[in-house]
Amino acid sequence: MPISKIPSLNWLRVFEASARHQSFARAGKELNMSAAAVSQQVLALETHLGRPLFERAANRVNLTAEGADFLPTVQASLGAIESKAESLFARQRIERVTLLASQLMAMSWLPRVLADFEMANPTIRIDLLVEGTQRKAEPDLTIRFGEEPHLVRHPTWLMGMSHVVLCRKEDSARITRLEDLLSFRLYDVASHAIGWTALLNQNFGPQPGRHLKLETVDTTPLSLMMVSQGLGLAIGHLPVCGPIAASLGLVVCPVVPRTPGPGNYYLEHPRDRPQRPSVSRLERALQDAAQSAMRLS
Repeated sequence: MPISKIPSLNWLRVFEASARHQSFARAGKELNMSAAAVSQQVLALETHLGRPLFERAANRVNLTAEGADFLPTVQASLGAIESKAESLFARQRIERVTLLASQLMAMSWLPRVLADFEMANPTIRIDLLVEGTQRKAEPDLTIRFGEEPHLVRHPTWLMGMSHVVLCRKEDSARITRLEDLLSFRLYDVASHAIGWTALLNQNFGPQPGRHLKLETVDTTPLSLMMVSQGLGLAIGHLPVCGPIAASLGLVVCPVVPRTPGPGNYYLEHPRDRPQRPSVSRLERALQDAAQSAMRLS
């Protein structure tokens, strides 16, 4: 079998750097090698090829005719290898986008939406922050909530809400009239604009003299957790709390109709910096997912 004339790749890299710099010392500095090591690598290449590639002088080296003829092929080959390796094996650059949302959004509606977004956009990662937690910088995008009626026309409006009563599946079968519902403890979330009294008055009229077993809790996730343990009923808001309610095995109680209520979610981003394409892409994905959720809820 004939001996291959294809030399070591490392020899070629050393030869190319030496030819560019016309100096073993400067080539060594680029390659993090000593001048003596560069000279040895070049000599090994020359021995392998059977021809001198450089004429040595005191402080510089010059290519021979064979070396000058060989250099363009070496440079093109090394460039092609590096370019191909970069396109095939370079680590993808991950761009991070910070999103701020309420606890309910973060625990219920957002996880699946963000997972689908990252799957469709593998170079973008979403850092989800919850309102009330400490953060060092302003987020790239925020999901806000407000009760002002004009927010339904906000340019980055996300979704409205419908109020429903949530209960366990096993309790739903035995709640067929208002009296059955009022036999349960009723959890009111302190921050909600519409509580049990307002919801019942709106759908059944005032209930004078009727005692409601009301208990106030701090958050919607807490109220739904209490319901899942058979401790009472809670008011939920669709579509935002749909996923967490489903994960807890809760269903909509049919005795109280779905009631449109005040409140809209909308998107907000900082005005003092330009919006990155990745943030705009996330904004569109959130709005598309919200529209789909509202059609299904």
